Amino acid sequence: MKKVTLGLIFIIFASQLNFALDIDNLKALGDNLVSFDKTSHDFGKVKKGASNVKTTFKYTNNSQEMVFITRVVKSCGCTEPEYSKEPLMPGQTADFKVGYTTTDIMGVFNKKLTVFNNLSTDAVILTIKGEVVEKLVN
Repeated sequence: MKKVTLGLIFIIFASQLNFALDIDNLKALGDNLVSFDKTSHDFGKVKKGASNVKTTFKYTNNSQEMVFITRVVKSCGCTEPEYSKEPLMPGQTADFKVGYTTTDIMGVFNKKLTVFNNLSTDAVILTIKGEVVEKLVN
């Protein structure tokens, strides 16, 4: 009975150690699991009421596992993210589009989107910024 108990304890300990090493390996890779071509975009001056204020961030799966975006937290309702819900295979690249809806409020804006994925506890923060003006001057 002692041998069986010791054997079970050893198996549990070994599996926990292996799990901890896997987590450490993922943490060592850090932000390199999923990389974005840029994390900030400046729209410059944007006309009040403009509806075509959009940009695209490209992201790449640098891991050996499938990756997918699990959630996106927006800093305000004026930003509209658009991305694939399908998994991204190792080495593949996809688009993460962000639209901005201008309001009647003019002035500088600086909005953030926090992007989470299934492989990392670290999030990527994407920033869009610019200035809403009454009319554009050429």
